[in-house]
Amino acid sequence: MASWRDEYVQALQERDQRERASYQRLDDDLIAAYTNLLDRATALEAEKAANTSSVETTKARESTSTPNPNDGSAQLRKDLAEALRSNGQLQSRVKVAEAELVKLKAKSKTDSRLIDDLSKERGYLSQKLKDRDEESRGKTKLLDDVHDEVISLNLQLNMSEQRNKDLRSENKELIDRWMARKGHEAEEMNRTLQDQLDRR
Repeated sequence: MASWRDEYVQALQERDQRERASYQRLDDDLIAAYTNLLDRATALEAEKAANTSSVETTKARESTSTPNPNDGSAQLRKDLAEALRSNGQLQSRVKVAEAELVKLKAKSKTDSRLIDDLSKERGYLSQKLKDRDEESRGKTKLLDDVHDEVISLNLQLNMSEQRNKDLRSENKELIDRWMARKGHEAEEMNRTLQDQLDRR
């Protein structure tokens, strides 16, 4: 079962992947929009310059029924102003995105250090657990050996006690036999002495 450190590290990595993917899409979209805006602004400037030159050269020839060329120039100026405004907004958004990206990079660096620290700690704890398991197995084996030795000593003690009991019984029997023999010999000697005394 995964520990809370493993789950935390995995969650951080998944978040970083999601954020990197979203910022890459944002960067691509901003670059494309900014490029389109620059192209449009350049085209508007060129169109404005062409219209201004055309208006000045054809102004005298146009009749009073011809629409006022200043209307097209005003529209161009309006479009250009709108393009510049959009450009400013996009630049602001780009700056905000860049600042956010810097923050995220710093956070990602911090998270990477945290991941490294957690990985080192995990390795240390794993090694410590392994050492403790080996120590536990060694102690269990030692305990089993001591238990076996105690059983063996108990068997030897029981055998020794039984042998001691047998020897005591045998010794008692020998003593009883010896005492009986000596008693019989003493009686024989007493009878012999008594007979000698009676003969005198």
